[in-house]
Amino acid sequence: MSLKTNTASKVEAGAAGLPLFYRDPVLIRATDHANLGLLRTRDFGFCAKATAIPVVVGEFAAAGRYYPLVFSSDDHAAPLIVTGIKAGQNLFVGEDGRWRPGTYVPSYLRRYPFIGMASDAGGPLMLGMDGASDHVVSDHRRKGVDAEPLFDAAGAPTQVSRAAIALCEAYTQEHERTAAFAEALKANGLLIEKAVEIRYNDPARAAGGPVEGAAATMQVNGFRIVDEPAFRALPKDVVATFHANGWLDLIVLHLASQLSWQVLVDEAAPKR
Repeated sequence: MSLKTNTASKVEAGAAGLPLFYRDPVLIRATDHANLGLLRTRDFGFCAKATAIPVVVGEFAAAGRYYPLVFSSDDHAAPLIVTGIKAGQNLFVGEDGRWRPGTYVPSYLRRYPFIGMASDAGGPLMLGMDGASDHVVSDHRRKGVDAEPLFDAAGAPTQVSRAAIALCEAYTQEHERTAAFAEALKANGLLIEKAVEIRYNDPARAAGGPVEGAAATMQVNGFRIVDEPAFRALPKDVVATFHANGWLDLIVLHLASQLSWQVLVDEAAPKR
């Protein structure tokens, strides 16, 4: 009797019109949110079902050690780390909501529930948050609530708010660099659709458990990677431009990170 498991997982995007994980982005104002507080406990339960997380180019070196770096299949070609090979299962978030110790936490997640919001007048970036987040409480003074205030008694931003806007500003700058890199990859025909098929030597080790009558394989699809032959065939002037912008290094880091698929296989295998 043979046991097989077939599971396909497509890297997912956020809800239409909203950034991934954000359900109700709102601008933070002292007049409206004077008593707002951020819970001290860090819980990543909000991304426990995410099999892909956005990253920016400045994170490629650190993230590639633990996760495969891929690109979304939509027009944005956004860089993503793959965090799961079974739909709805982030292998790096435990049942207690903690991120797996000793692995890299993407800045997109560290930024949450905050987000930078541009003003209509084109002024400086303003601090927003996900109003539907469980990380935020409406009144940090409430008894039994362990939260840090976002504004002091005078209505000025606290250190928590200042750190949040600094992170959002840095992320926005990196996001612009990342978008330029993605556009260059698309413009030069370097991205190709990819599907990864994972085969287990021991059918009982397939993520999700053995299923009688299926194969011990899993497939992850819905993403793109750099086409190595096309990369090697780039004209000299394009190579020079890529080198000047640091994009050659990013491509090498991306390609090297494909070795991290084995990390996901090992993490997905049931412990005995």
